Amino acid sequence: MNPARLGFARRRACLLAISATCAALAACGRTSELPITAGMGPSPTLPAPSGGLIPTINVATAVRWPAGRTPIAASGLAVVAFASGLDHPRNLYVLPNGDVLV
Repeated sequence: MNPARLGFARRRACLLAISATCAALAACGRTSELPITAGMGPSPTLPAPSGGLIPTINVATAVRWPAGRTPIAASGLAVVAFASGLDHPRNLYVLPNGDVLV
């Protein structure tokens, strides 16, 4: 067999083995043991830290504000919509002239 093809086959087999190992490790995550409400309020219950090779990450789903309502702000503060009608706003960038890109 051609040495160049043999090197390519080895690299491909190694990459496949690494990918399979990463996928198997990613499937070993833990789920939350506390209800969601336990982490809310003035004295939230936090779970003990757990060690692991790959941390468990839960990404919150974005939900629009109900029509005519805003989140409740602390006393003396107000919540005002900065922009509306955006599908997936994730970043804000303020330009030197004060314009804001969403």
